[in-house]
Amino acid sequence: MTRRFVLAAALACAALLSGSSARADDSVHLTRNSALLGEQVVMTLRVTAPRGATVELTPGTPSWTGVELAGVESVSQVPQGDSVVWVIEARVAPFLPGEFDFAPSVAIVQASEARNVTLPAVRFTAVPTLGPDAELALTPLPGPVAIGGAESPLLRPAIVIGALLGAALLGLLTWFIVRRVRKSLRRPGAGPAAPALPPSLEGAAGLLHTDPVTAYRMMSAVVKAELARRYSLRATALTSTELRRKLEASGDRWQARLVSGLLEECDSVIYAGYRPAGERREADLTMAREIVEAGS
Repeated sequence: MTRRFVLAAALACAALLSGSSARADDSVHLTRNSALLGEQVVMTLRVTAPRGATVELTPGTPSWTGVELAGVESVSQVPQGDSVVWVIEARVAPFLPGEFDFAPSVAIVQASEARNVTLPAVRFTAVPTLGPDAELALTPLPGPVAIGGAESPLLRPAIVIGALLGAALLGLLTWFIVRRVRKSLRRPGAGPAAPALPPSLEGAAGLLHTDPVTAYRMMSAVVKAELARRYSLRATALTSTELRRKLEASGDRWQARLVSGLLEECDSVIYAGYRPAGERREADLTMAREIVEAGS
């Protein structure tokens, strides 16, 4: 940074000492010849320089008085015979109130020599932002004023009432669902549920066509109780396959097949949703009676 600063200062000094006029085809163009104080305007410079030379802006020199360089937008070069036309687009802002001639200067650097060139002048007008009789003093800001669309005083009460109504509706819905569930659990009869009947084949016969699940559950319980009594087995704790193996091991293979088939039928009706036809239900009940009566 220090070396660049020293070089720039040296170039500026050299430019001041070795100034020269611009060529006929050098030009300065402003997008607008008037602007507010400090407002940026795009300036286009066309400078002809020898091949191998470099063109640099020299802001801060006397020719730039009243105008500040805000930034360089683009730099391009157009070869033209033994020379090169440099096209520089920069942003400048006026800070000298009123109308004045602006003739920016540039430095053409070639090897170790720098030559200052003052470009043709353009008329520039800086418009003040204050009136001629405006007081140069800060004025206090106006106080806050009410604007439309502010929060209604009824908004918060409405939110509270809506929350209470929502909670009441939620409680009512919960009570209705619980009531329906309890009512469905008490079906089909109204009032207290009837006491469960002890398992028997007579009870199974009465429920065989109206409540097949209960009927087959009774048949399974009666048959397993009879087998437990007859063979001293824990029949109620055994699956149908395990019970069949126990009966086959005891030597009664035919009885084992009958019992296994009936108990598997009972399991399908109780747990799998199977509903046999009416004739099949009667045949299963008859088989259960034969199994029980065979041991009496």
